[in-house]
Amino acid sequence: MRPNWTPDDLPNLRGKTAIVTGGNGGVGYYTALELAMHGAKVIIGSRDPRRGEEAIITMKQTASNIDVTVEPLNLADLKSVRSFADTIHGKVKGIDVLINNAGVMAVPTRELTADGFEMHFGTNHLGHFALTGLLLPLIEKNHGRIVTVSAQSAQMGDIDFSDLKMDKKYRPMAGYNRSKLSNILFARELNRRAKKKGITSIAVHPGTSPTGIGRNAPKGTKAFGLILMKIFGTPPDQSSWPSLIAATDSTITGDIYVGLGMNPLKTKKPKFVDFPKKALDVQVAERLWLLSEKLTGVHYDL
Repeated sequence: MRPNWTPDDLPNLRGKTAIVTGGNGGVGYYTALELAMHGAKVIIGSRDPRRGEEAIITMKQTASNIDVTVEPLNLADLKSVRSFADTIHGKVKGIDVLINNAGVMAVPTRELTADGFEMHFGTNHLGHFALTGLLLPLIEKNHGRIVTVSAQSAQMGDIDFSDLKMDKKYRPMAGYNRSKLSNILFARELNRRAKKKGITSIAVHPGTSPTGIGRNAPKGTKAFGLILMKIFGTPPDQSSWPSLIAATDSTITGDIYVGLGMNPLKTKKPKFVDFPKKALDVQVAERLWLLSEKLTGVHYDL
């Protein structure tokens, strides 16, 4: 990885197909835009297709000749995930890049997905687990790369298998942190299982960025947190860099965690960062994998 990497270092992606979940806003928007500007055919998965179409109109004001389309995808509903995957199978012959970017954060009160899972765990982890498994044959055809976006707060996450629905005690950020730790455990276990088929799976974190995902932060901390993010955080376009480099740099071979440097006095650049210690537990990763297959009904041929 080049120490001073920027999107100008992206290769020519003409002929490549990329899927970006949540590509209609925030970090996902800039991820999709840069991939498209460098020649990739990009398909955005959006819970609200109207917002996706509006995002594409804005993208084309920057680069009019890009190839970006949107398909409906609600990661909190496995029926929607399967429908999206069926659509993609009918539209493309192979996938070069899947970026599992979409997510929810700090949902104020305990909510369940359409399938009865705690909202953070069901959306951020299980939704992407199911989607990746359903798209895996297309990814395998192109020896593609899977990038799963976690968060720095994953280091504070904990997988309590006895209370995954959090019906005993619900705390918004605990739910989010659990889902983000699950993202890394999934990315590492997927890489271990899929690399023999030429598939690379990489976990990334985008630093701290003032995007819409933080809209549910507790009222007492929201305004203060936004001020801190604006001062010390990373603009959403720059927060997309770890995803972009992981998706396109062939020297990154998996089981790597790519993030942004956090020193506010230095320019933030993509770099290799240490995994949270809990993300290194192979037994927990295997248990989470088997449980995820059971809960989603999506079984990987790996």
